Amino acid sequence: MAITKDQVIVEVWEKTAKDVVSASDLTMIRDALIQRFGSDSSPASIARVLADHGARLGHPEILQADTRWREHQHIFAPDDLAFDTIDAALAFIEKLRQARDQPSLRQSVQQIKHELDYLATSLKAPASRRAVAREAAQWLTVWLQNPQIFPEWLDLRRSTDEFRELFGTFPSP
Repeated sequence: MAITKDQVIVEVWEKTAKDVVSASDLTMIRDALIQRFGSDSSPASIARVLADHGARLGHPEILQADTRWREHQHIFAPDDLAFDTIDAALAFIEKLRQARDQPSLRQSVQQIKHELDYLATSLKAPASRRAVAREAAQWLTVWLQNPQIFPEWLDLRRSTDEFRELFGTFPSP
């Protein structure tokens, strides 16, 4: 029996016995994850797990399903999730600070952190993007642990020598 989310994703997919992953397959897998773990995963993250296990993806359909899913989340737009630069990560954090506390906010942040952790270790991504992903994932870890102290923690983090060496200096938010 599958124990982790990744194992459940692969197990449910293998039961379909299809050649190409479709949007309906992603919905079925998301439903299984919600039933098993009480939390959702983005279609893109599910597709990534399946691709890592050799499944062929119906790319346009996967992208459309992920876009619809993210729009339904009503918290962050796709442009908010670029994380190409430290400025983009800081802009995301500013939007996170302004977000209303909604039941889905914490779950969305957990999913984004999971995806950033993956990006931070991906050898396919440029080193600069991996560094930004690692940094932003660290920020989200702290936010998830204690959102009340996060603004002060982030100010302290941005003033460290390590941060300045990696990303330079930026004005305070």
